[in-house]
Amino acid sequence: MLILRPIRREDLEPLVALAALLDSVNLPSDREFLAARIETSLRSFAGEIASRRDGIYVFVLEDTSSGRVLGTSTIVARHGTRERPFYWLEVYTEERHSAELGRHFEHRKLRLRSTEHGATEIGGLILDPAYRRHPRKCGKALSIVRFAYVSAHPDRFERDVMAEMLSPFEASGTNLLWEAFGARFTGLSYREADRLCVRDKKFIADLFPRDPVYATLFPPEVQAVIGEPGETALAALRILEKVGFRYLHQVDPFDGGPYYGAARDAIASVRERRELVLPSLSLEAEPAAEGPLALVSAEAALGFRAAVVPLDPAGAPAVTRETREALGVKAGDTLAVTPLP
Repeated sequence: MLILRPIRREDLEPLVALAALLDSVNLPSDREFLAARIETSLRSFAGEIASRRDGIYVFVLEDTSSGRVLGTSTIVARHGTRERPFYWLEVYTEERHSAELGRHFEHRKLRLRSTEHGATEIGGLILDPAYRRHPRKCGKALSIVRFAYVSAHPDRFERDVMAEMLSPFEASGTNLLWEAFGARFTGLSYREADRLCVRDKKFIADLFPRDPVYATLFPPEVQAVIGEPGETALAALRILEKVGFRYLHQVDPFDGGPYYGAARDAIASVRERRELVLPSLSLEAEPAAEGPLALVSAEAALGFRAAVVPLDPAGAPAVTRETREALGVKAGDTLAVTPLP
């Protein structure tokens, strides 16, 4: 059976293996960083973080029959602190017109912005490629479990939620915007800057231009990647768009990947989460999953747990005895139901 749960210390090795497939700022292929991230997640789920703003929640998808960790996703309670501000490039348009020449131009411009009070960020989603077309919609489950948790604990998160989409990369692993922009002001390769950013972002404020930059001056192939998600980000982006995320006209200052966002309480998977009390009788076998699926979650004897189950024609989740045992719930316990988009 497939379940979603908070990460544990013994999940470090599979997390390192998964991170190697993505190697992003949220999920770098860095054992020391990931070990520290797991410790922060354990304290966050336990409510032992001094400030809710410092909470980081890492989920994993586990096959209970084999004990394998198949995927992961993350919530960062707030992106941006006094010690580590959140930086982005604002993308906006300047119109220029010459009546004498009869010429009109629209120039796209980039301006570095920062905040110590950013939104909650969702990220770090990666799934074992072998499970991308699984009938239990593993990718959707890893995405939506974060909103189910946010909906259950709104006081731990900000009123706005954002997500960064990776931009297209060259076969060599370089990024066109970084080579045309960031590298010229920092003297760093993309990989060097990405690694440094994991622990310290101060160099962005120190070295990036403070004045707006005309993207019009970049070669056409560089302009084309600004605000465009890469192929690997499209599946995750489609899920987010279905639950209400929209382009914020902000991009990552390194690779130009777009930021999408939504008001927390307007996200469909937050708004539509509902609770029910488990009846005394449970199903012995699950009906054929021909209709819609939903994520069922609970915080009971085993802590936070979630699983994907089919909905019957009336919209009720089909919760079998096996599912109850995997979630650690019994008759009379509260179960949350979040439809999968």
